Amino acid sequence: MKAIRSLTPKKTALIILILLGIAAISAFVIYPYIFVKPQQDLQKTLGFYTGQPSDTINIAGSTTVMPISLAIAPLFHEFTGVNVQVSAGGSGQGYSNVIDRISPIGAASRSPSSDELSRAAANGVTLTLHPIALDAICIIWNIPGLFQGDLKLTKEQVAYVYSGVYTNWIQVNSSLPPFPIYVIGREPGSGTRQNFESNFGVGYTKVSQEVTNNQDMVSSVLSTPYSIGYCSLAYAANVYTAEIAGAGGTFYAPTKENVKDKLYPATRELCYVTNGIPIAGSLIAMFLYFVNSTIGQQAVELVGYVSII
Repeated sequence: MKAIRSLTPKKTALIILILLGIAAISAFVIYPYIFVKPQQDLQKTLGFYTGQPSDTINIAGSTTVMPISLAIAPLFHEFTGVNVQVSAGGSGQGYSNVIDRISPIGAASRSPSSDELSRAAANGVTLTLHPIALDAICIIWNIPGLFQGDLKLTKEQVAYVYSGVYTNWIQVNSSLPPFPIYVIGREPGSGTRQNFESNFGVGYTKVSQEVTNNQDMVSSVLSTPYSIGYCSLAYAANVYTAEIAGAGGTFYAPTKENVKDKLYPATRELCYVTNGIPIAGSLIAMFLYFVNSTIGQQAVELVGYVSII
């Protein structure tokens, strides 16, 4: 209080002028550069496309990618007037829709299978993947009395749990409680399941329960004591995740920073799928450009995934 009272009118006026200057710089320099310029550049690239009421892009596929599509759809409509219809069905559905020419864009959280590549070739379709985000396969768990950071696993331990070699938590680690492990997995055809089995070396899966999406996986683990499951990064905010050992033996948590730096051992790309490279200036090309623009990638981050730019 004494310091404030000792300020002369001139010093007070000077401080006010400095604060006003900072506010002016923020309003007229920083804000336009960070928020306005990206929108202006994007609008220029899109060519001020006005769109027609009949213009619609249909995207089906991965439930993991679905939050990104739902976040992008209204933004793209705001810039272009084009409607984006989003539905789930799994990565297999996304590939099938492109192969059968039902949708111009599919959503996938895994690479195409050999069967999908053969079907595409037979139908004259070239499956082309467009990365739009980074994700992590998070091992989630519910062990009463333990908390975030308490569970550290190697990929081999996870594989032993999911193949039925380990059936009790005390087999995983002697410090864990001697209770049976309730193993929750994903349905056949799930892109997340394929990535999980590939990343963790699971050749044969023996589970107590199968679910069909990330939300149900998280709900099942949270409601089932002594359970284990796996989900995408965007769905793991309210459930405990295990730290996983990397190649050098260091354990890494599935944080955005570790995913961005490719330190977390089960990192993957999320993609849109098209039939070949879209023609420059086409509606599909514009949409893909929008997704990987600054604004599109901000939406990726907001829904819980990691930007690729």
